[in-house]
Amino acid sequence: MDDQKQWLAGVFDRAAPTYDRIGEPYHGYFAARLVELTDIPPGSDVIDVACGRGAVLLAAAERAGSLTGIDVSPAMVELAAGDLRAAGVDRFRLLVMDAERLAFPDARFDVLTAAFLLFFLSHPERAAAEFRRVLRPGGRVAVSTWAEEDPRWEWEDDLLASAGTPRRRAVHRPFDRVEEVTDLLAGAGFRETRVHREETEVHFSTEAEWWDWHWSFSLRGLLEQLDESRVQAIRAAAFERMAPLRTPRGYPVRLSAWIVVGRD
Repeated sequence: MDDQKQWLAGVFDRAAPTYDRIGEPYHGYFAARLVELTDIPPGSDVIDVACGRGAVLLAAAERAGSLTGIDVSPAMVELAAGDLRAAGVDRFRLLVMDAERLAFPDARFDVLTAAFLLFFLSHPERAAAEFRRVLRPGGRVAVSTWAEEDPRWEWEDDLLASAGTPRRRAVHRPFDRVEEVTDLLAGAGFRETRVHREETEVHFSTEAEWWDWHWSFSLRGLLEQLDESRVQAIRAAAFERMAPLRTPRGYPVRLSAWIVVGRD
């Protein structure tokens, strides 16, 4: 992996212990919808690219014949293995691997999934070509990406931007317009693409819990590049801005995603 990917792997290594473990979890919801919309044929050989802590693999376990997961983060791979075993899943293989250079032979899998990955890729076209290469004829691909942000929290982007420009960014292209996703897959030769929009809302019980959540995913990589005084200034300003958003259930955040399914 190149230097950028090694940095990103380190960010997720440090985030992995709390990844989707702060506040109300949501990756399981989107993973279940991804698998349901993919309509995985029973007994399929399934690969999940950027598997994180295994949400998609867990959702696909009942239908798949074999499960393979890859991720650039060794910590994610290790914790995913533990999470899958704890859930009673034992027929899987997890590997540390670059999504843009899949170390598998041609036509190895029946189904390929990639949840919330595209925006991290420096060469998404290369990855999409790899996705098609490792799928058997007639194979299925399913990807998800974040859609628009919750308008109640739009001020957060301005707050983070005011802290200065970090040397490194986790996100290369946001892929928040679904046309970008369908064009990417079509360019790699996938056809019959179907688009679905999914939405859920999570709640954080306190300001501190909401702040801790920010260190449990890729945003951690931006915050780690700021000195402590700027981090504390962002935290204080955010707590002030979010106060009017409090409800009896805590602080609500609406998460919207695109799921795109296609065929080889």
